Amino acid sequence: MIKGLKKFLKVEAIAFGILFNLLLIWMILGLPYGFDQLLIISEKPIQADYIVCVSGGLTGAELPTDDGWQRIYTAIQLYLDGWAGKIIFTGGGSSRLSEAEVYAEAAGWLGMAPGDAILDPGPNRTSEHSRNILNLQGLAINTETRLNIVTTPLHSKRTMLCFKKAGFKNIRMVVAYKATGKRTVLREDKEVVVSRPNSQVYLRDERESRSADYKPSDKAYNDILFRMRGRADRLLSALREWAALAAYKLKGYI
Repeated sequence: MIKGLKKFLKVEAIAFGILFNLLLIWMILGLPYGFDQLLIISEKPIQADYIVCVSGGLTGAELPTDDGWQRIYTAIQLYLDGWAGKIIFTGGGSSRLSEAEVYAEAAGWLGMAPGDAILDPGPNRTSEHSRNILNLQGLAINTETRLNIVTTPLHSKRTMLCFKKAGFKNIRMVVAYKATGKRTVLREDKEVVVSRPNSQVYLRDERESRSADYKPSDKAYNDILFRMRGRADRLLSALREWAALAAYKLKGYI
């Protein structure tokens, strides 16, 4: 009995070691996982009634997480290029401040006018954002309302399915967008600029340093451990998201 158990444990240890090393080599080489791509719904924006920025948590300093900053930035880029005039920040949380409040404040730093934020501090999970938005007081939002919904790539499929479950028909999932500050549309045979006035001031990737002493270096955050950290985070986030999708399906949320 004991001898058989030792043999079994030895085989299990060898198998685990092989799988671990294969995964390690896979991560070092930067090979694609594949299954993570199935979680991503990335669409072009539409001229919408609202941009919806789905919150993604706060740090201990009451600031957005990395995912949160990415969502705020994308929402602001859409806003600056005139894809909608208002941004709904939706998210509650477990802190003294709601995620919606913090995200709206951060969006102001990136170029949003104070009066263009709409706060939805109620939702505490992905399944609640769509239902809560339908019941926001003072807004005539219904399932026909046109929405550009902003979240991070791996979270996009679950978010889309929740909004579809709530009955929304005119939505686009936008996980990345870069504003030009010069977006135009054709109106009465004329090209009209719809990007917000002075929007180019807030195009961060076009800014240059005002310090005469600053000289860009060739430093790159591309060492093997840094890359592996990013790859490990991607792997664990994708696995977590697949588990969440399965749970949501069982609970009838999607």
